[in-house]
Amino acid sequence: LPGAVYGRFKESLVTGAPTSEEDMKVLADTMFAWARKLGAVCFAHWFFPMRGGGGAVGGAVGAYKMDTLIDLDWSSKEATKPFVATLPEERLFFGETDGSSF
Repeated sequence: LPGAVYGRFKESLVTGAPTSEEDMKVLADTMFAWARKLGAVCFAHWFFPMRGGGGAVGGAVGAYKMDTLIDLDWSSKEATKPFVATLPEERLFFGETDGSSF
């Protein structure tokens, strides 16, 4: 992970500033390479819905959503779409409309 991208991402976690699309792509690509090197085929978004009293420390019940590191190649002209290994940044960086955030 390039040091500049790491620095900007770390700063955004502190300030709440948005992460650029370019940095999100670099972060997703780096995490994908790291995960595949370790043999991962899926990942989980661990979250705590905003129901008051919350979070990991407050005793609220958390949940997780499983996602895979594979997708269909929708650009293929084949009727049966082939699988591709991928981790698009849109799948890694998104939140819920109720603010509970994945």
